[in-house]
Amino acid sequence: MRRLVAVLAAVVACAGVAGCTESSSEPRSDASQGASPTPTQDSGLSMFVYGDKDKVAAYQKIADAFSASDGGVPVKLHVYEDAAHGADAAMTALTSEYAPDVFLVDQSYLPEFVDPPLVEPLDGPLEDRGLQFGDDYQRVALTAMSANSGLQCMPAEISPLVVYYNKSLVPRDELEQRGVRLPSGTGGWSWEKFEATARASAGVDRLGPIKGVSLPSTIELVAALVRSGGGDIVDDDVNPTRLDLESDNAVETIRTVAALARDPAVSLTTKQLDRKEPVQWFTEGRLGMFVGTRADLPTLRATPGLRFDVAPLPGFGSGRSVSTINGWCVNQDSEHADAAADFVAFAVGREGSRIAARSDAIVPTRLDTVNSDVFLDPGERPRNAEVYGVGIRRSDPMPFAKGWPDVAQSADVVLRDLFTDPFINLDTKLQKRLARLDAKSETQLAPEE
Repeated sequence: MRRLVAVLAAVVACAGVAGCTESSSEPRSDASQGASPTPTQDSGLSMFVYGDKDKVAAYQKIADAFSASDGGVPVKLHVYEDAAHGADAAMTALTSEYAPDVFLVDQSYLPEFVDPPLVEPLDGPLEDRGLQFGDDYQRVALTAMSANSGLQCMPAEISPLVVYYNKSLVPRDELEQRGVRLPSGTGGWSWEKFEATARASAGVDRLGPIKGVSLPSTIELVAALVRSGGGDIVDDDVNPTRLDLESDNAVETIRTVAALARDPAVSLTTKQLDRKEPVQWFTEGRLGMFVGTRADLPTLRATPGLRFDVAPLPGFGSGRSVSTINGWCVNQDSEHADAAADFVAFAVGREGSRIAARSDAIVPTRLDTVNSDVFLDPGERPRNAEVYGVGIRRSDPMPFAKGWPDVAQSADVVLRDLFTDPFINLDTKLQKRLARLDAKSETQLAPEE
């Protein structure tokens, strides 16, 4: 195991708003527009969440089910656009009279809430409510949401990066003649076979408008691919002090990936990506493959006649992935701490996890749910739904550091240039640009004075 192994062992061994109105059937509140929530005082729970309409609808259903359960209380959701806005809103509210009782936090922002402590560690309260951490939940998710020898927030979702492919645009017969087979749900494939598939898909229309692949220019994808070749993106997993993208392993991996990503004969161009997201090109039948998460599934399933499936990320050796992980956190100063812990236990319990799984957009962290028909949904696309579970097992947490969101943002800017600008000479400029990025990260990751 990677960082925080001791924390996870300790957890397994153990195993704002002061009040709000009732949860509403309307999932978005004024908070979604950036306004400060001003709910009425009562005995209910206030909750900050973030995400698209499918995820928010699932959170609302979980909140409604909790409110209707034995011992449940009213819950009011305040909705934010994405993880960054949600974290900023929670951090601001926790120092005001409008602090939430429960809030959802992405793993990248958790360190900001741990030092100084703003959340109530949940290993004890959830153990008291019968949760079996070691047997029932994804280990990597527990690790990602742990620090200081305790479970700081309870993992709610874990969604790995996967490859979606359009079965009508992937010429399987042609590929098999070249010795290339698409991976099964539990299999894997090399970067060479992945690239061959992308180029074959782009050639379906003989240099027409169809592209073979879209690769996100993100540090998360780079982390998965660098790790698949035996390297890593930081100098130290436990206490990262700088990026390590100028290492030989990382440089060669990024060079190879960038060469494919910015090839206009195969990949979507910058102008095309400015017009539409990859998932839109995919649903229109003009893109063979793209890298996404479970959150893309509702859009794909809603497209009439779309024949698609899912495969693991390719690799440069072993198969690796990176997962988006978030968790339910409890305000340590909440006046409703017991009810807040009750909600978290319900949300990640059997009923709450099944509601999340039915949304199609969420991958619950509860193992029996992810392995059940409720999540795998036999008879629906994708047929290889077990790929999501494979991706989770192949994931390791991203670095745990207060400065990581800033590092990731800087890295994404540099990677976007490398992945899209054909005028950057990858032989002469790549290592220099990565070295400057590594040096900048030392300042961003430096401990606060």
